[in-house]
Amino acid sequence: MDIFVRNSLFSGLFSFLVSGAFAGNIEYHLNKSANPTADELEAYALIEAAMDSAVFLYNKYSDLSKHIEVYYSTGVPTAEASSNGDLRFGKDRTYMFVGTAMHEMAHTLGMGTTSAYQSMMSGGVFKGEKAQAVLKGIDGTDAVLKGDSQHFWPYGLNYRSEVKSEQDLINHVKIVNAMYQDIFKEAFYKNVKLKSAVGPDFKCMGMTSDNALQLMACDNKATEIKLYSVGENPVAYRVEFGKRVLDVPNESTAAGVTLGTYYWNGGNHQKFVLEGAPVNMVNAFYLKNLKSSLYLEAKDDKVVQNPKENNDAFVWQMVELKDSTEKPVSITKRKMQNKEMNESMPSRLFDALGRAAGQIRRGFSSRILKRE
Repeated sequence: MDIFVRNSLFSGLFSFLVSGAFAGNIEYHLNKSANPTADELEAYALIEAAMDSAVFLYNKYSDLSKHIEVYYSTGVPTAEASSNGDLRFGKDRTYMFVGTAMHEMAHTLGMGTTSAYQSMMSGGVFKGEKAQAVLKGIDGTDAVLKGDSQHFWPYGLNYRSEVKSEQDLINHVKIVNAMYQDIFKEAFYKNVKLKSAVGPDFKCMGMTSDNALQLMACDNKATEIKLYSVGENPVAYRVEFGKRVLDVPNESTAAGVTLGTYYWNGGNHQKFVLEGAPVNMVNAFYLKNLKSSLYLEAKDDKVVQNPKENNDAFVWQMVELKDSTEKPVSITKRKMQNKEMNESMPSRLFDALGRAAGQIRRGFSSRILKRE
């Protein structure tokens, strides 16, 4: 019996939640045909079972954030993914299982799909200290994390035979989480609220039910934020509202642009530098966008970017939340408009192993993780 294929066993294996040190923010949306065929309906059910379990484990054992667009594409022999967040399963059902899903999710997170990942490989060994330490904690002091330009091992889930238990899947997530920190210099910082210094209301940044950024009463739960440090020289921060982050629309560098929220894609328009503000207020900062070098200003109930001025509208107070532990949340169905299936895809696509097994329209593919 294969516990990683049967849909009925997914429900039993991952039907409960347990609190932990991690609280990832990965979600996916499966694009479906308006009038699906019997073949598509069967594929959708298998893909959802695999992705639900994969996302559950990533969110339980990592701090990673990503929105993934998933497709069923019969032109793909196995499965493939890109760092832009697109992931495709082909017609072969044997790849519609949790191991393949997690392997491809690692590609969407930049493993083997970015130059930053490749720069961390030297002589077939991954140079990141955090990931090497995590692996040694799992397999002993002699263990070494190795890889090439596209894949890593052990726990890369490059072959189906690597998945012998749920623990192998958990170890995969822990390794990817540490590799991501090594590669992108990113780590969870604090749970906070960002309060404007403009009185008398002193409102906080929050996200509305329709995902708009708004200054609102600070006792609103929608104002609770996760801060992640990103990069170095300078260290910047990702400001995370649930599944979305603080974002300058269209990567604009123009003054007067109103900020919003969007899915994290790693661009500098979604990163902010904290500069100490010389005011009579604890934990007071200016927030400078890394791309535009403009500062965030409280303006009515909106946040705009502008050249810094010497007034309270540009000052933000970081209010740290007392309870910084968050439980993972269950996977819910997303109701989002399907993307067009014929849209062009970037050339940096990889299947579950990365070997060329024939050129296809969107990239290369190969056969691995087959049922044995």
